[in-house]
Order: sequence, then C-alpha cells, then structure tokens
Amino acid sequence: MKRTNLAKAAVLGISALSLVSCESLPGISHPLDGTTWRLVDVETSGTSTRLNPELQARHTLNFQRGGKLVMQLDCNRGSADWNASMPETYNGVMTISQVAATRALCPRPTFGEDLAADLPTATNYTLTPDGRGLVIRARRVVYAFDKF
Repeated sequence: MKRTNLAKAAVLGISALSLVSCESLPGISHPLDGTTWRLVDVETSGTSTRLNPELQARHTLNFQRGGKLVMQLDCNRGSADWNASMPETYNGVMTISQVAATRALCPRPTFGEDLAADLPTATNYTLTPDGRGLVIRARRVVYAFDKF
C-alpha cells in the first residue's frame, strides 16, 4: 500500500514538473517557440544603448522548438539550450545554458561577446502585449529585442 502511494506521488510530481517546462504538453507550444528576435537596446547601470538597424540585424536570437537557441552574435554564430516558463501576464522565468560560439574578432561596435556571456545569467523575460517585443533580464544587463 505504501508503494502504491509512493508511485502515485512520483507520477504527480513528474506531471507537475512537466507543466512548468517549455515543452510541457503536446499541442501546446511556448510563445517563443520558432521565433526570431533582433537586439534593439542594451541597458546597463541605468544607461541605455539603442542599436542602429545594421547592428540589430547582426545580433539575433532564434528560439527553436525543442529548446535549442541559435544566435547571430555579430560576426560570430552561437548556440545554447533554453527553457522558459509559460508567461503569466507577459512575464516568465527563463534559463539559458552556456553559449557555444565561434570566436572571430568582430569590428567595433559589437555586442556579440557580451550577449554570449550575459545570456546564461538570464533570470526572467517579458513579452510585450502585442507579441512584437521581448525583454530578457540577466545579472547585470537588460536586453530588449524586436521580433524579426
């Protein structure tokens, strides 16, 4: 009898964990699945830097289904794994693994190296109500993206 209760508790626990995963239920996709975003603004220590259109196009994130993140980091390419909770009132929790990236020296100004270093410290994200904007908050920086 105790084994039956323990098995039921294990199944319930696994079910609850699957609900918070970005790959939670078949047929229900995460709003970031399959989307591509370009970096438009970087905020550090209260200072905001707006990227011009050329720099925006060279700094992109592609959230692929299944938890893979593919990045254009200026003149470099990168990849990582991502996971995010479903947003509640447009906000959610996000984790991004360490970024594997090429290491070419890009002409200045560039935000690629910083983006690759900061994304693994991401803690949460916000989607704009119209779904066209994404803000990722990391340990020391806030990155704003527009849908590409």
